[in-house]
Amino acid sequence: MAKRAAGAEFTAWVRSLNFSFFTVGIVVLVIVGVWMLSPGVTTLVEQRREIAELDQSVKLHREAVDDIEAERVRWQDPAYIRAQARDRLFYVMPGETQLSVINDVVIPVTETPEASPELRAAESDWLRGLVGSVLVAGTTTAEPEELAGDPEQATKKEN
Repeated sequence: MAKRAAGAEFTAWVRSLNFSFFTVGIVVLVIVGVWMLSPGVTTLVEQRREIAELDQSVKLHREAVDDIEAERVRWQDPAYIRAQARDRLFYVMPGETQLSVINDVVIPVTETPEASPELRAAESDWLRGLVGSVLVAGTTTAEPEELAGDPEQATKKEN
């Protein structure tokens, strides 16, 4: 029943609107204008996107050209050419001795021990060590060289 009441209210509201010929004409003109302009706007948006992509492409190509130009300038430097000949072709200057290191030693792979499924007791009490370390650090006046050993001994020395 609530749906019928809401539908009746909507129908009453629509009937209460007074449409004139002028209002209908303006609405039709707006719809026709949007319909006529939509292909042009779509084309404009696509062209703007394409221009942005081409600008990015031009930027990347200019960076590549700058890199190639820098490489060309480097190859005009005799010191760079000599360094490249030494590295790539293993050339040496007269009077120099060249040493070549060949990595032909095969290092055997060591096997890692597997974890045991059995439980084992801890060899030290880490909680006691942590608390002792904090207490010694906060209460001691001893030098760091004196504290190199056991923290419990350092607290015993102070007392």
